[in-house]
Order: sequence, then C-alpha cells, then structure tokens
Amino acid sequence: MPISTPPRQRPCADDCPFPRLRTTRMQWWCSAQGTQWSWRWVAYPGVWLFVAAAIAIAVSLVRGEPWRRMSFGHRAALIGGLASLWVALDWPLGPLAAGYLSFAHAIQFLMTALLAAPLLLYGLRIAIIEKAARAPWSGLPARLGRLLTTPLVAAILFNVIVAVTHTPKVVDGYMKYPFGAFVIDSAWLVGGLLFWWSIIVPVPNHGKFPLPLKLLYLLLGTLFHTLVAMILVSAEFPLYGIYEMAPPFPLIDALSDQKLAGSVMELGGLGLIFFAATIIFFKWANEDRKQVPQ
Repeated sequence: MPISTPPRQRPCADDCPFPRLRTTRMQWWCSAQGTQWSWRWVAYPGVWLFVAAAIAIAVSLVRGEPWRRMSFGHRAALIGGLASLWVALDWPLGPLAAGYLSFAHAIQFLMTALLAAPLLLYGLRIAIIEKAARAPWSGLPARLGRLLTTPLVAAILFNVIVAVTHTPKVVDGYMKYPFGAFVIDSAWLVGGLLFWWSIIVPVPNHGKFPLPLKLLYLLLGTLFHTLVAMILVSAEFPLYGIYEMAPPFPLIDALSDQKLAGSVMELGGLGLIFFAATIIFFKWANEDRKQVPQ
C-alpha cells in the first residue's frame, strides 16, 4: 500500500533535523536555516573566497604564453567553468539547494560535478600539459596524482562520492552546518575533476586509453548517479528530512520536489553525458577516417 505523505504544512519546529537559526544577511557558506525562504539577497563570503581561489589557481596556470596559445574554445570553457561554479555555490541556488528544494540540490550537483569540472579541465588543458612537461611527474605527490587520475580509480572514487553524498544520513547530517555543506560541495567538485581528468587531460600518461575506451568509461562511470535518480523518482515518501521539514515552499510539496529532483538528475545528467559522448564519438570517427587510405 503506497505511503501517503502530506505536503509541507508548517515552518520548522523543535523536531526539525536542523537547528533553527536566525535569518541573517551574511553567512559563511550556504546551509539549511529552518526559516521561511525569502528572495532577499544574502552574502556568502566563504563562497566568494572559494571561487576567488579557483580563479587565482587558473590565472597562475594560464598567464603568459599558455593564454596566448589557448583557442577561443579553451578560453570560453575556462570562463564558463568558473562562472558555473560560482552560480552553483552562491545565492540563490546555493541556499535553495542547502535547505529548501531537493531539485535545486540536484541542479547544484550537475553544475558542479558534470559541468564546471569538465569545463575547467578543458580550459586548463594546454596549461596543464605544458606545466607537466616542464616539471616531470616524480615524488610522492606525483605518484598520488597518477594513482587518483587512473581511470578505474577515478571512476570508483567519483561513484563513491556520488553515493555517499546522496544518502539521507549525510544530507541531513551535513547540510545543516556551513562546514558540512562546504564538504559536500567540495567533494562534488573534486570527484568531478578526478572523473573527467582521464578523458580531457592526457597527463600523466596511463598507457593506452583510446577514444572507444573513453566513451565506454564515460557511459559506465556515470551509471550510479542514474541509480540515485531512479531512487528519488520511485520513492513513495520523502527521503531527506532537511527538505521534508523545511518551511513550505510555494507550489511544490516535499514528495513532488524529490521526484522532480530525480528527473532533473536523470535527464540533466544524461544530457551532459550524451553531449560529451557525442564529442568523443565524432573525434573517434574523424581519427578513423584519417587512417583510411585515400
């Protein structure tokens, strides 16, 4: 017998999964607040510092000769990746994802791990290759980097991050604190960078990783987020207390929000993966055509 779930009926009370906090115009990082949503702007200096650090790292890698050699596509990808990261973490998407709407949380995941991460790597690709050529991979940090960017290891780590950060215990336990939300957001970005590295950046050299294998890696390595999406869509009751007990949001109840989150995660993720797979496929077809004797 299906379990019926009433819509969000009241503001947060003492039995909420997060502490009730006073509304403020400034917070370090987006987290669940337990207060009625308002479109009043809130400052998140922690997000600004995080994005500023990402910009500083990117500038340090591309300044000078690498920037001059970058194509328009690489420059656009780099700027787009930084912009996507900022939009995903800052107001209004950041606080909506942290404690009000599960589907905003799904959008934030897609923008961080499956959009910002590959755009950043593609934009920095030339600079990373040149830096690696001048500073050969050696020592413990290099060995660790080589291990983490190995396709199999990267795919496993990415799927573990996706699985753990979408469990109700982690979402309800971490998203109510700024530092906990920061850990989840950072894990998505790091996991995305590791996952996309083998596809986009050819250093360090892990041996033969031809385009057909990259295509298979891309399609199989992202199956787990599809499983998470299916669970969200098929569940007959809200899985996350953070969103179920959040103050009422106009036009949507907790269960509908969760099903919408699963749909966004499924369709949005498939769209991004299909776009990347299409690029790899046509690149593979172009290489095969060049190898055919004329």
